[in-house]
Amino acid sequence: MRKLIALCAASLLAASADAEAARLRDPMEPPDVKIKAPRVTAPPEAFFKMIEERISGQRRGGGRRRGGTDEQAQARSGMPPEQLQAEMKIYRNFYKKYIDVKGLPVVAHSDVHDLALQRTYDIVTHMLAGRPDILNAMVTNRTYLIIIGKNQLYTDMPEYRNHPNPDFQNERVRGTGGNPTSFGEENLLCLPIDRYDDESIGVHEFCHTIDRTLGQIDPTWAARRNAAFQNARENGLYHEVYAGGNAGEYWAEIAQAYFDCNRVNNWNHGPVGHREQLKAYDPVGYELCRSVFNLSPEQDWRYTWLQKLPMVSAPPKTPMFKDIDPWYTKFTWAREFTVIGREASDEALLHANETIRRMFAYRHDILKAMIGEGAKLVVLGPNESIADLPEYRKLADKSTVDHTLRCLTYHPEMKLMVVAQENVLADPKAMYVGANQVIRVFADAIYRIAGTRPVIPNYRGNQQYELRVKRLDEDFDKTVTQLYEKARAAGKWKGTSAIANKYAYWTAGVLAYFDAAGQNDASNDFASTVDTREKLKEYDPDLFAFVEETMAYRTKVDWRYVVYQR
Repeated sequence: MRKLIALCAASLLAASADAEAARLRDPMEPPDVKIKAPRVTAPPEAFFKMIEERISGQRRGGGRRRGGTDEQAQARSGMPPEQLQAEMKIYRNFYKKYIDVKGLPVVAHSDVHDLALQRTYDIVTHMLAGRPDILNAMVTNRTYLIIIGKNQLYTDMPEYRNHPNPDFQNERVRGTGGNPTSFGEENLLCLPIDRYDDESIGVHEFCHTIDRTLGQIDPTWAARRNAAFQNARENGLYHEVYAGGNAGEYWAEIAQAYFDCNRVNNWNHGPVGHREQLKAYDPVGYELCRSVFNLSPEQDWRYTWLQKLPMVSAPPKTPMFKDIDPWYTKFTWAREFTVIGREASDEALLHANETIRRMFAYRHDILKAMIGEGAKLVVLGPNESIADLPEYRKLADKSTVDHTLRCLTYHPEMKLMVVAQENVLADPKAMYVGANQVIRVFADAIYRIAGTRPVIPNYRGNQQYELRVKRLDEDFDKTVTQLYEKARAAGKWKGTSAIANKYAYWTAGVLAYFDAAGQNDASNDFASTVDTREKLKEYDPDLFAFVEETMAYRTKVDWRYVVYQR
């Protein structure tokens, strides 16, 4: 009878999970919204004629003269006719969708949803509502915009297919300014698989195109932009962030903030993401934006997301996510790191997502090492166990996992870390809860995945998230080992979990640094538990300094673990 009851309960739970999965949105589908914009059509012949003239180097109206020979046409264009035809075939086969933004072409592959083109129309017309002269100049200059499909790479686009370093560029960008200007479909449509889900790449890249166009129609523009940038640098603003790199990026970044769509507090962004923040922090930059966009009260506009992100959706079914077992019905993306579950609540998955984002805000390179390893985080629901997970069931040697626990540090064969919903949503300082499991398992993974890699001699990272930080490798292991042995020799950490081994020692330091440690006995030689950053600094200053260096929070906007608020 008990067996029958257990089977019935399991069936009910499975049915409930399946019903929940049916409720969740396909992460690759656009949100259910309508945008007031023209109808999307096939590109007109005039668009391909413009492309042909650009490729052949002809000026507007500079086509082959009547009576001219193929040799004369080739001499003018510098390209053999058969090569030009081959090039145009690539463009014609690729671009199947088109929308006209008051004369400015926007094109995309047939796979791109119509709503992405209409969203582009909406963004461009609102941004330039007070500057029709800029839009007219873009049309005159034969500027056009292209949308990179959510399943496409930057170098899949005809214009970019010959990039000399495609792997670097595809990791680096999902769009660029200039002519053409490009941005990703997933960013336009606010899809949950957008790696830039808290900023508008469309606004940013289009602002580069505005910059370029202003330089052609306004002789004072470059001086005004450069003066604002120089003022910011002289006042120490935008220190070590993207906006401080050069005048062009400064302009695009502050314009994003002016339209309420810049990301904040990460490896290349400071705290300025909205208009009022820009006004308070950089009034000169704010006035530059206000004067350029020239929006009347009736025209004023701020960017809004088509759906709230991050979100919980059904797991993607594209090749990029092929390693997610069909057993999982829930998915959320934390800065490209996969968080999955089945019975766990949306609240638990989203709180885990937020904790990961904040923990690695300034060390995305470490998170990328885990992503490259194929690691994922599973949040267990109240009635689930590690033994239920498909990765556990596939293990040849199950003795390597304690299936009776509700928390699992990184297991290289399963490619998983596991945490329990009840811990994720609870206060670590409460009785019976223990340290925050998300921070615990990720602290351990920092060590085991990134902190034991071979040294790459003279390594210099080129991606934005690799700048101004030291790559973790086996030197990290050596440092932690030395700190641990020094602490043991001094009699520190006795009576706590940190004394067990060097991994536990490092993890205890990270938990204390982020105020995420649970109830624990005080060390035998200290007056209280080491459960905050300040106490860690007082008790073990060497470990504190190394954790702070590793997580790169010094001089940045701070974060301590925040308990979930129901």
